[in-house]
Amino acid sequence: MRKQWDAVLLDFDGTLVDSAPDIIAALNRLLVELDHTEVNYDEYRNRAGDGARNLLEQVLAARDVTFAEAEWPPLVDRLLDHYYEIMTDNTQPYPAVTDTLAEIHASGMALAVCTNRTVWTTTRLLAHFGLTELFGAVLCADNVIAKKPDARHLQEAMQLLGTTPERTIMIGDTATDVAAARNAGIKVVAVSYGYSKKPAAELGADAVLAGFDELPALLANLP
Repeated sequence: MRKQWDAVLLDFDGTLVDSAPDIIAALNRLLVELDHTEVNYDEYRNRAGDGARNLLEQVLAARDVTFAEAEWPPLVDRLLDHYYEIMTDNTQPYPAVTDTLAEIHASGMALAVCTNRTVWTTTRLLAHFGLTELFGAVLCADNVIAKKPDARHLQEAMQLLGTTPERTIMIGDTATDVAAARNAGIKVVAVSYGYSKKPAAELGADAVLAGFDELPALLANLP
């Protein structure tokens, strides 16, 4: 592969791994405990990357259920506890992710994960899938100054990898990823198979990938 870029920054959920099955399963466990019916997976799949509290608030608001502010943290903790128990049950890397990442890494490009989930869950999943050694940095919501779409999330990744905006590209699946890249002044590619609430072609990225296996060719040819 021709090395056109020094570093590739990658979102996690909806880009590298399909974590929605375990996130929605954890949500449904909590809903049953609260004497509510389970949500339909297909209806809520594209909200899997919204974060635990946002996801729970959306579901309960749709059912006209409200809680006092002081009641939310324990509810979110219960949701997260369920998720921690099952987070590797059905989550899987998307097709071709493992081999493609290895190919990019072998070409000499540095890789970093830039995600708004926590360090603990991200590193656990990376280890579970044997991907840890491919990444030079893992930047998460709880180990950065500010999370995406704030430019500092990606800027910190570039600093750790020793690269510049001109030699760095971001790969993600949502408007948050595209905005973070634009704010940091770097090129961005949107994948079409993730959790975006609008079509990838409408996110304003520099290019769109239908499958992760297309990434090496795109990296070699994107101006």
